[in-house]
Amino acid sequence: ILLRAILNKVSGLLPEGRVLTHISVAEIPTYPKLLFFTDVAVIPYPTQKQRIEQIRYTANICHQLGILEPRIALIHCAEHGGRQFPFVDGYQDIKHMSDAGVFGRCIVDGPIDVKSACSLQALKAKGISSSLHGESDVLVMPDIEAGNAFYKAMTLFAQARTAGILWGTQCPVVVPSRGDNAEAKFNSILFALASL
Repeated sequence: ILLRAILNKVSGLLPEGRVLTHISVAEIPTYPKLLFFTDVAVIPYPTQKQRIEQIRYTANICHQLGILEPRIALIHCAEHGGRQFPFVDGYQDIKHMSDAGVFGRCIVDGPIDVKSACSLQALKAKGISSSLHGESDVLVMPDIEAGNAFYKAMTLFAQARTAGILWGTQCPVVVPSRGDNAEAKFNSILFALASL
């Protein structure tokens, strides 16, 4: 019912031409800063246009929350693509857009796996060079399956404290998961307010 109200062409909250996506943030006991990631709930397989908007939105939210130069990782299972992963081809274009300042002040790199995106030790062990230096603020997931599995694994196995909002709308919208506890729901409300 809520999504129908958001998407209503006459009275909805999604302006024409905007991309609706889900943005999460997690406080993980073993990671030294907040970690943002998208999309775990709305876009099954993001198009290039949708992925560009996910990056634009997360960069803006990070800036709003005081992260002057967010490090944004374009996640993939390896540091290269292949014919079976055509979306990775678009990562180079996104990096060029970032270098040109399209997303404001930020660092974008990928394809890169989650461990290498968040661990300098993993980068060194693999002999990978990345401008992220294993200190990512944002993980842009390749699809909803990867994002959702990551979200649920973190909350179950890493005791991550999370929050999530819908973005692209006229104002952030809180739509908690059925499995979220009261703290996660409260954190989502705070996240929505802080991102305004």
